[in-house]
Amino acid sequence: MKNIYRKHNIYLIVYTSIVLLWLVSVLFKAYRAEGDQILVHDGDYYDICDGWYDDEGNVYNIENIVFTKADVSKEKIIHYRIPEDCKLNGGEAICFFARGMDFRVYATAPKDSPYYGSDEFGSRTIYEFKQNSAKLSGKDIGLTVQVVPISITDRYNEISISIVPTEYSAFILEMRIEKSSDYILSTIRARMPMFIWSIFIIFFGIATIVYTFFAVGKKREDKTAFFAWGCHSIILGLLLTIESQVIQILIGRPEFLSSLKYAMALLICFPSAVLCDAITKYPHKRFSHIIGIVVAVLFLIESAGAFFFNVSLYRLFLISAILMLFNMIISFYFVIKEIKHKELLKKSRISIIVNTASIISIFVFAFDLGTYAMASRHMTDWGRIARVYHVIFLFIILTYFLRLSIIQNQQAMLAEKYKIESRTDALTGLLNKGAYIEKEDELTARLDKVREKGEKEFSFAIMALDLNYLKKVNDTFGHEEGDRLIQSASKILRDAVGEQGEAYRTGGDEFLAIIYGDNPETAYQTVVKKLNDRIAEYNDSENKEIPLSLAYGHALCTSSQNYSIHDSERIADKEMYECKRQMKAER
Repeated sequence: MKNIYRKHNIYLIVYTSIVLLWLVSVLFKAYRAEGDQILVHDGDYYDICDGWYDDEGNVYNIENIVFTKADVSKEKIIHYRIPEDCKLNGGEAICFFARGMDFRVYATAPKDSPYYGSDEFGSRTIYEFKQNSAKLSGKDIGLTVQVVPISITDRYNEISISIVPTEYSAFILEMRIEKSSDYILSTIRARMPMFIWSIFIIFFGIATIVYTFFAVGKKREDKTAFFAWGCHSIILGLLLTIESQVIQILIGRPEFLSSLKYAMALLICFPSAVLCDAITKYPHKRFSHIIGIVVAVLFLIESAGAFFFNVSLYRLFLISAILMLFNMIISFYFVIKEIKHKELLKKSRISIIVNTASIISIFVFAFDLGTYAMASRHMTDWGRIARVYHVIFLFIILTYFLRLSIIQNQQAMLAEKYKIESRTDALTGLLNKGAYIEKEDELTARLDKVREKGEKEFSFAIMALDLNYLKKVNDTFGHEEGDRLIQSASKILRDAVGEQGEAYRTGGDEFLAIIYGDNPETAYQTVVKKLNDRIAEYNDSENKEIPLSLAYGHALCTSSQNYSIHDSERIADKEMYECKRQMKAER
């Protein structure tokens, strides 16, 4: 057990150290690098946000185009001529972020172009994007990275974009001409802090669940809280990993990933409810069960609707925000209930602190979901507050769990200490009769198992010992001298038995030893020789008026025998008393 506790404490120390190191490094790194979530460029590019115009001659900055509800599903066409100072060497693309729109990019050679009327370069569709062709993600699938390849000859063409907004919050950001590979790499690099942060949240969720398997002396509620927190972190990490868009940039599939994001937002409601229950001293017994059922039913309904009727999964975001707010209200109710409770125990106070932190976390997450669902062009990133608060809440809840774990671990170690003390003879340090009875039961069960399954024979020797002259020493020199004699005999017996078995003091001057080995009889003879040698050495060195003397006997106990351990004990006792009689006759 000591090794288990030692490993437990080492794991706690390592776990906490990693958390603190992560908090310092990630916060320091992320806050320095995350300033602009859209793009951080260190390469050459040409900004083409300004200079767009429509058929009526109105000039636009493409980032400032605003749509109303009346504009949804209506086509808007704008044009652009690539300036002379924009270098096109081949491999360039029009790169930008878009949200909430279908669009088609095409090039038309005007009359003053040398390619006017050309079938190859004169007029052609360059790129076409449908926001939700799979009918999975609804109107909004978040920001998508768009790379529209253009040719050198497009310098002489008019670039046109036909925009059909699918929602009034549609917009385009950061439009520029750049090498597509440079644009993608710089975009990934810019969003990598968010991605790494999210991966770390997943990592610590997994670490929390793994830790639960190593936890010692924990109640079911505490283990449930660990599992719930781990699942909460994993789901949130996956959600934010998808939102970082690094995976989308690398593999595409924006609709599938956004649908997965919506599903994660709903699923996270359940571990949040379980966590609320687990850390509450006086929870409602069915709260988390109800949330779990609601989440499962809504998830099935939405999934079936998307599969059979092409109904959008986008509503899962708003449903998730509502459920999270409901979680927050219930958590607040739990806190009030615990504050009003007459017995405000220490655990209740800790529970109130953690539950309050959980309430703020839920509110922040619900707020982020709600604002994202109604985001304007200025909301280019969601979950920033959720990530920051998740780190704070991570520190609070890990502090709580760590403190609780250390207290419980100390209690478990104290209980183990008491257990060891209850099995140890106070005078000699040998195992006592209670420990021998436990070992006797254990060996009996093992013998029965071997006999039942016909396994390889299991055998051991039982050695019975009795200390001679104890009464005479007590009567002549007093009980303190008698106690010293018992202690000396115990030390000699422990040294003689050594690693070959265990020694027990079962009475005032009575001892038992269990001796193991491939050949217990040989092992017994070795113990007897050591015992006699130690006794002789002791008597020579101490030169007591009454020498130390032990009578002993033994019996083998094997799985092939038909009699019990008690029968072997009686045989060993009988041999010991015969030895005692012979020693008395010799005297």
